[in-house]
Amino acid sequence: MIEIKITDISLHESEQVYASRLSFKEKLETAKLLEKLQVDVIETGPVGEAPADAAFIRTLASTLEHSVICVPVPLDKEGVDRVWGALSKAKKPRLNIAVPVSTVQMEYRQQMKAETILPLVGEITAYCASLCPDVEFTAVDSTRGEPEFLAAVLKAAIAAGARTITLCDSVGELLPSELSGFVSSVYTSVPELAGVTLSLHCRDSLGLASASVLAGVETGARQVKVSSGGKSGTLSLEQFLNVIKMRGETLGISYNINATALQRTCAQLMALAGGGVAEREPGSESGGAEDIGLPEDADIEAIRNRVASLGYDVSEDDLELIYAQVKEIARSKKVVNRDIEALIAETAGQAAATYRLRNYVINSGSAIMATAYVEIVKDGAAKTALSAGDGPIDAAFKAAEQIFGDHYELEEFQIQAVTGGREATGDALVKLRHGGKLYSGRGVSTDIIGASIRAYLSAVNKIVYDKE
Repeated sequence: MIEIKITDISLHESEQVYASRLSFKEKLETAKLLEKLQVDVIETGPVGEAPADAAFIRTLASTLEHSVICVPVPLDKEGVDRVWGALSKAKKPRLNIAVPVSTVQMEYRQQMKAETILPLVGEITAYCASLCPDVEFTAVDSTRGEPEFLAAVLKAAIAAGARTITLCDSVGELLPSELSGFVSSVYTSVPELAGVTLSLHCRDSLGLASASVLAGVETGARQVKVSSGGKSGTLSLEQFLNVIKMRGETLGISYNINATALQRTCAQLMALAGGGVAEREPGSESGGAEDIGLPEDADIEAIRNRVASLGYDVSEDDLELIYAQVKEIARSKKVVNRDIEALIAETAGQAAATYRLRNYVINSGSAIMATAYVEIVKDGAAKTALSAGDGPIDAAFKAAEQIFGDHYELEEFQIQAVTGGREATGDALVKLRHGGKLYSGRGVSTDIIGASIRAYLSAVNKIVYDKE
């Protein structure tokens, strides 16, 4: 059997691709979920000069036990030192030199010519190898690079100590047979590839990335880069592993991922990335045998047991928040599994709550202007505000802004039912723009206005957290 290594690049893409960056806690939660899924390599975003970047890598290095932590480095020694200073304590560190090899990408991304990049690749790869035993070289936009230059760059990287070589179909337009032919041609021009691990990173523009990667595996690739975020166009973790799950035995391919937890974990990862509420597994329909409603007097231990039975692992702080909201929902309806999963998606990975909603009163109707009274707690002190608006939710957001003393541009607002019927629990998603970035927040309540205010506060708390 051919064993493939899986690299998840969701954390990298959260910095480079998504409009809405993950918070510190969300990124850490994502990494923990990926390791629990037994992903071989977790690739993070770059380490810039912001202290939070290095702090996250140091936290990750002290947290993860089994997965390789792969961090990209720039083509300069100072940048390499900055990354290694944060990563050096990791159990399994990896430095990744990612360099564009097509003419358009070299001039656009690096503002360099081929003759300048080639010697730098050897120099920086050798420097990385002197610090870290595990070095990867990623040839960005490989399929559109000049074959002679690509071969020269790969030979230089391997000679300098790179143990993993990643080839990228950055546009995602190659058919499976074309990618297989490309990989074969690279093996022919760079025989040194036989002594290292060949990795593939393919976009899924044509919906053929799984087939293309499998064709590449048949030609010699042994590592595949995927994404669990679902927004970037990179081959999906769940999609690819489901293909291997169904056809892996006949193709002679295996992997180390915990297949039984795949669907549930991917749903959690999507929820963290703002892609929706974690979906229930088959058989857990509301009211079914596997979804017995919680009694109104359920204590926190009962909530803990129910969360664990659903396969989730939350912190004590998050459990207390979930418990408080379960008690609130239980006043108006039976709390079922999907309600709890929605609360987990809202709570887990969120920034520290600077602002908390205590009370709100809405007056609205066809013959009057909507007004909202809100009471929000900050540092143990409650503040209140009253505002009119274009509808009850707009009025509530404006009242909250009076308490914040700041205005945030509302980029997106969504609300959907988590459960069915008249007593449905609502799940709200709010995205606010501040300082050129998007911040997403989630809120869950049996009242859609309450869910909306909670989502708004969740996004604002992330903004405040980033400022601090």
